[in-house]
Amino acid sequence: MENTPSNIDISFITINYNSSHHTITLIESIITQTSTNISYEIIVVDNASEFEDYTHLYNNISHLTQVSIIRNRINNGFAGGNMLGVNYAHGNYYFFINNDCHLLNDCAMIMKKFMDGTPNIAAVTAKIMDKNGNFSSSYKQFPSPLKQWFGNTLHRWLSSSNFPSNKTLLNTPTAVEVISGSCMFFKAEDFCSIGGLDTVFFLYCEEEDICKRVWDNGKAIYFLPDAKVFHIGGGSSARSLALEKEFYISYTLLINKHYTFIPRLLIKMALLLKQFRRIFTKKNGVSLFLFTARNTPIHESLRYKQAVRE
Repeated sequence: MENTPSNIDISFITINYNSSHHTITLIESIITQTSTNISYEIIVVDNASEFEDYTHLYNNISHLTQVSIIRNRINNGFAGGNMLGVNYAHGNYYFFINNDCHLLNDCAMIMKKFMDGTPNIAAVTAKIMDKNGNFSSSYKQFPSPLKQWFGNTLHRWLSSSNFPSNKTLLNTPTAVEVISGSCMFFKAEDFCSIGGLDTVFFLYCEEEDICKRVWDNGKAIYFLPDAKVFHIGGGSSARSLALEKEFYISYTLLINKHYTFIPRLLIKMALLLKQFRRIFTKKNGVSLFLFTARNTPIHESLRYKQAVRE
């Protein structure tokens, strides 16, 4: 995958899936908040939404010259949908943002300026706010045996990397290990050099995977508190047993990809123990424990339950 210099500064890339009202609000906020000193394009990938939702989206944004709509005939999930958007992107930066977000300030300019002036940084994220105006999680740590067995505090004390956990409130630009998939601002050259998002993940854990590969490639990732984004959360999908299973499928894929046998085994043992405890406290506890005990079979992924739209 190659990226050549462009006269477009930023490609905003977002996915619509049966939630066009969110997508329209996001686009309005991009147009309102983004500086006129930035050249940008907005790429919307419709991930095989129902026809009525796609029509509503098209009728409301197709007249905007800076917006391109790509209609996908099959739901390729988060990574697949965004990578389809990358195929049409021309920007020197890629701003991947969930459609149930909207910009609270000129965060694109803030992030671009920081990256232009700071060498060796491949990606940044903004301060993500919830509906009550409180800070929501913009960053986290990569899963590890220490973290799974002993929690964040001991993990940070014993780990040589010492990245902040999602419980640490940061007020200055800070290097973080993993950024939220809802708001990822990448230098296109670095994104392309490592192959972009791994489409083996249908939903969940894509951000852990690509952030791990960024750090492994010798580049850094930062959290920028001055850039602010609002995120509703769950805008395209209601939580269900199927989605919970999908998370653990992706989590298993992530662990298998980045760890050797012994740490992989330790993480999976810790997860199985956690799921056993949840049998007595969670609605779907028994189902998830049995699913985890079967090693989260990938053939039960939602990926294989998608229909091709006419």
